[in-house]
Amino acid sequence: MEANEIRAALDSTVASLLGGVQRLGIEAALPVIEGWEGRLAASGDPELAPVAENLGTLRVELSASDFDQATVGRLLATLGDQVQRVANSDIQIEVADKLSQLSVLLSSEGDSLSGE
Repeated sequence: MEANEIRAALDSTVASLLGGVQRLGIEAALPVIEGWEGRLAASGDPELAPVAENLGTLRVELSASDFDQATVGRLLATLGDQVQRVANSDIQIEVADKLSQLSVLLSSEGDSLSGE
């Protein structure tokens, strides 16, 4: 994936999350999650593999008719931490800034959902 495509995908994801995950809704969130899961898994980057795995877990959890909100919250918070670690690695500053913004949104939403 090209750097411009990554930035555009990050912009879209951040914009989707700005109103909060509950406003976004599961139907809108699942394709976003699946898209990132596929991109990260296909990258072959060992640093991104755990993020892809947690996205898969999140996708499965949200697909359940009676998902546990606290579990989803903890997954989002974990993803926020993982995304921040990627943002702190040796990547382009523009992408790092977007990842940091995404990390804050994921962590905040995760803490809100899990009640922490």
